[in-house]
Amino acid sequence: MNNGLRRVCVIGTGSFRPNDPVPNERIDDVLGHLDQAPERVQTFVKTVGRKMLDASGIKYRHFAVNPETHELTHNIASLAEEAARRALEMAGKRPDEVELLLLSSSSYDTTTPPTSTHLQERLGIDHCAEMEIHSNCSGVGKCMQIAHDALRLGRYRNALVVYSQLSSVYLRSCYFNQAKANKTQATLRYILADGSGAVFLEARDSSNPEPLPGEVLGTYIESIGGRRRPAMTAGGGAADCMKAVPNLLGDIWKRGSHHLDQDFFAVNRDASNFLLEGVERMLARLDLPPEAVDHFVWSIPTRQLFDAQSERIRERLHAPPEKMRFRATDSGYCGGASILIHFDDMVRSGELKRGEKAIMYSVESSKWMSGGFLVHW
Repeated sequence: MNNGLRRVCVIGTGSFRPNDPVPNERIDDVLGHLDQAPERVQTFVKTVGRKMLDASGIKYRHFAVNPETHELTHNIASLAEEAARRALEMAGKRPDEVELLLLSSSSYDTTTPPTSTHLQERLGIDHCAEMEIHSNCSGVGKCMQIAHDALRLGRYRNALVVYSQLSSVYLRSCYFNQAKANKTQATLRYILADGSGAVFLEARDSSNPEPLPGEVLGTYIESIGGRRRPAMTAGGGAADCMKAVPNLLGDIWKRGSHHLDQDFFAVNRDASNFLLEGVERMLARLDLPPEAVDHFVWSIPTRQLFDAQSERIRERLHAPPEKMRFRATDSGYCGGASILIHFDDMVRSGELKRGEKAIMYSVESSKWMSGGFLVHW
């Protein structure tokens, strides 16, 4: 190309959902019952929680949890490894051929060393560049932008991007100080699931003006949360360790500040709007009309939320129903990994056909970041 930049193509996708699928009525059995929570929370779980499950549109979820012992069967790195190996296999590449390894997750296996290096070790990669992006649903977009730019500039010839979602770290009954648990914290057990997704990217030289098979035509990330309150929080970090109190970890437990929490009102009010606005800004940046996109792939957690907003979103994007589908029915909502899991499913099933364009886009409620990428298959 005359600007000297290389082109970047997806040549492998992979995804992984741990253990057997868990139907709605088995969630509490697998994660452990909140039988020590306040009575109002237990009543809420048995009434409103059950109604939420029925309206969710999700039949099965996957958890990296042994249903008998409630111990984790995977950590973040081992969950990521499964998806990474599947992407490498599709690409016909060995792990030792990876030049840039990017891992994103909402948590980590160890504070130090970075979990990305644990993944590197599990894959058997002696030497590569690696980075870890600490983020939830916007993590894939961030990793894809870094990889896309690095490969276009010729810094590396290829990149392996992986997202690992281990929600059950926060969801098992043993994680809770149940006396401090509230309704929304308990409800998240009926929304989140575990899974991982990966893509293998390769740089190409081509003077052909037409898009190449699998070419990433653009990436986009943004944060609009500078003046907005966070809508998803989880403590247990340095901010909870400021005071010099005896038994600091016990103090965090006593307060329940390590619990994962969400502002459902803010999510229901704002998430779809911010997703739509982010996609519109992405399309404008890429100078691409929405009509040119064949698939819009979102990370939307429930059928209820999808149905409430999909008509308006389709109208704004001039997208008929077949271009937008609720995709979490059999996988559950895997947070940041969702769009890579859906992407892999579309590729392997043949739903995504050669020559079609697809946008993979996520919004993260924690501090209202969003991002994604556009691929020409």
